[in-house]
Amino acid sequence: MKKIGLIATNLAGSGAEKVVLHLADMFEKHGDEVHIFLLENVISYEVKGARIHTLTKDRSFFKLLKGFGDKLLAFKLKGIIHRIERDGQKFDLFLSNLPAADRVAREADLRHTKYLIHTSYSMELNEFRDRGKFRRAAKKEKLYHALYEGKELIAVSQGIKGDLDHMGIHYATCEVIYNPFDVGAIRDLGEEKSVDEIEGEYLLSASAFRPVKRHDILLRAYSKLTDPLPLKLLCNPDPKLEKMIDELGIGNKVEILGFMKNPYPVIKNAKLLILSSEREGLPTVLIEALILGTPVVSTDCVSGPSEILTGELSQYLAKVNDSDDLSKKISLAIEYYPEINESYIEKFNAENIYQKYLELER
Repeated sequence: MKKIGLIATNLAGSGAEKVVLHLADMFEKHGDEVHIFLLENVISYEVKGARIHTLTKDRSFFKLLKGFGDKLLAFKLKGIIHRIERDGQKFDLFLSNLPAADRVAREADLRHTKYLIHTSYSMELNEFRDRGKFRRAAKKEKLYHALYEGKELIAVSQGIKGDLDHMGIHYATCEVIYNPFDVGAIRDLGEEKSVDEIEGEYLLSASAFRPVKRHDILLRAYSKLTDPLPLKLLCNPDPKLEKMIDELGIGNKVEILGFMKNPYPVIKNAKLLILSSEREGLPTVLIEALILGTPVVSTDCVSGPSEILTGELSQYLAKVNDSDDLSKKISLAIEYYPEINESYIEKFNAENIYQKYLELER
């Protein structure tokens, strides 16, 4: 039995935070003892077996202190870990997730720590530069070099590793390990009866409403389809999103579903799932859709989609930020989609991913 520590800012988001829970479940199912260390006590998900330790109720005060705040949080983190280890086994591995947690983990200087990189930092920097925020981009770039130079990293896709190399980050090691997916559990959840069940055929987007997800491109692509199926948006309502829909005159065909505790039946029953992002890490929803047998169309963004939609499925990758091409790929997928067999998802299966983590310790 291994003792594993997962470090994260909180458990409120739908991306890396959800991956932390998937990792916890994976280790737990193999008999490991899992502890999750959160910088702040913000939890939106049910946590099953892992022990949770929160450093603060609200880290706003520590954020104001900047680097000194990171040192204080690191001191608290080390104190909790010391109490856990005092009468038992030492931790075999710490996995830190996202820059806020990484800053604290770096200050704590814990043994056997690896940093999971979930997104393309160079694309993030380019977005700042495109908006004229050059000082912000320079500050962020300096931070990423300071955080990860000489450290042991895990990239969640080949594209992310390539991105780190492009940035010139001289890490000690960088392994590519995909995020784990419990295929059986996802399929079971997809079979559950839901009060949110949708009648009839529909297209689906399951992305939080954030600029990087490019709902504007999605909606423009949808507006160019001829007599399309209804489009359901699995995200929380937002006035800006509602305005986009109204301006395109598609309000009678598009519905915002809001948050769902179990979205899998809605994903499983969709005619097609569409991802319109300009930047990803390893887009969870694409893999979940394929596990549930739902056809997928995605932009060929950095990074992840091209590592998921391989072989015959690669024809459903659209140009980034191009509503015309995305519209064409949606039409193509509705007209014909190949069989989604197990070969597309086996490399993401939690059983295979666990073996990758075991190999880290050899």
